[in-house]
Amino acid sequence: MNLCAVSVLSSMTLISSFAMAISLGNFEGESRKEFKSPRNLTELCVIGKKWPGADYRTEDQKKEGTLCGYDFYTNMGVCPKYNSTNPAILLLEPNAQYTKQQIDASNCDVKKMGVKTEAKFKQSITCSYTPAILAYYHLSRIFGNAGRVPPAVIRTMDITIHKRLTDKAINTLQGTNNPILASWEKVLEVHQSPRFFPAVVDAQATQFYGALSDNPKNEEQYVDVSGVGKYDTRYERFMNQDPFKRLISSASVSQMVGTTDFAQVAQTALQLKDVSDMILMDTLLNQQDRIGNIHYKFFWYYIDPVAKKVVRQKSDAKWVNDVIQVPEQETSAMAGKKAALVKEMLLKDNDCGVTKTNMMKKYKVLEQIRHMSFHTYKKFMAFEQALSTPAGQDYFVKELLFSPSEFRHLQRNAAEAKQILKTKCQANQLRFDVDLELYVPGAAAPAPSC
Repeated sequence: MNLCAVSVLSSMTLISSFAMAISLGNFEGESRKEFKSPRNLTELCVIGKKWPGADYRTEDQKKEGTLCGYDFYTNMGVCPKYNSTNPAILLLEPNAQYTKQQIDASNCDVKKMGVKTEAKFKQSITCSYTPAILAYYHLSRIFGNAGRVPPAVIRTMDITIHKRLTDKAINTLQGTNNPILASWEKVLEVHQSPRFFPAVVDAQATQFYGALSDNPKNEEQYVDVSGVGKYDTRYERFMNQDPFKRLISSASVSQMVGTTDFAQVAQTALQLKDVSDMILMDTLLNQQDRIGNIHYKFFWYYIDPVAKKVVRQKSDAKWVNDVIQVPEQETSAMAGKKAALVKEMLLKDNDCGVTKTNMMKKYKVLEQIRHMSFHTYKKFMAFEQALSTPAGQDYFVKELLFSPSEFRHLQRNAAEAKQILKTKCQANQLRFDVDLELYVPGAAAPAPSC
């Protein structure tokens, strides 16, 4: 079990005692859908309202609708999660070999069944915190899809159904040394005294509530950024990896690479943008468990010479015996283009934040960076200003389930980050050279200003 899980397990009763009981009738959002449990209890799925001006995509809206189309009792198999340290309910897509009923009745060996996990339902238990999952999704879009965080919605589950799944997890894991067993036993404590845990159970003590988030597939661990080693020294290790060393270098991206040619610069520039975006979001949202929870997918980036813009295209490239195998049709399609096959960061595991130890602040990581996206910088400055408005607090409290004190902490984090970045910018210690559009020949580059 990692330290994050241990520390939160031991203080969970204390944390819960300060939480406010939530009435499900207050969950409004942009839209909401109702489901009926076997005992005729009304469960909810709530799609949050959108932050004005944020970069939500059509794909996001479709995915939110898909998430709120998942029914625990009709179209999706449900199983407790047995890996890692944080408990969750997995939503599994039935296939030709396993129907929903067969999945539900199984011992939930997901890998053996070969069923796909389409979504994860997590609550504020152990290191996981519902507002963190929700906030990362919306903050990602506020910053222009930074980190490409998967969409998430609010979901509830009949407490009696959740209890059955908790019992199933404990019975299956009993007698093993699997670290998640202790987490599921803590969930059982919630079921035994539900009214003592208002951060997990609604005011009527009839339902568990949390975040239901999309589960991306075929991603890889971004070891280049995280490195490999002990959990206790994960942030020191991250700061000794080449991507972070480049991020704190005073040299420009073109100096690092030795050219401004798009195909050769693209990976370095994108990686620096992704890492700096991640550092900023983690600083704002008190992330405790990022390093080791960073993923990527392969994408093609190439220049459209007519429109003079960067085009992004999904790739089916994959690792085979430590060698990247690229489909021949992709190689042919990119021949003759200014194209680069790159690792695009994916931040899919964001639950350990908001009320946790802010590891980026602890190690003063934001103070050290020397490269940043100007687009992210501008969006962050506007966001920091918006947090001072009543509408800003209203959004985070009503849509993302922040308490007023948690929102004030976010405001303080944002104000501190603004001072750090603006000071560095005014001292010419912050290069805005990681946006790929800067490397399109003939494209008009924006004039950065602090």
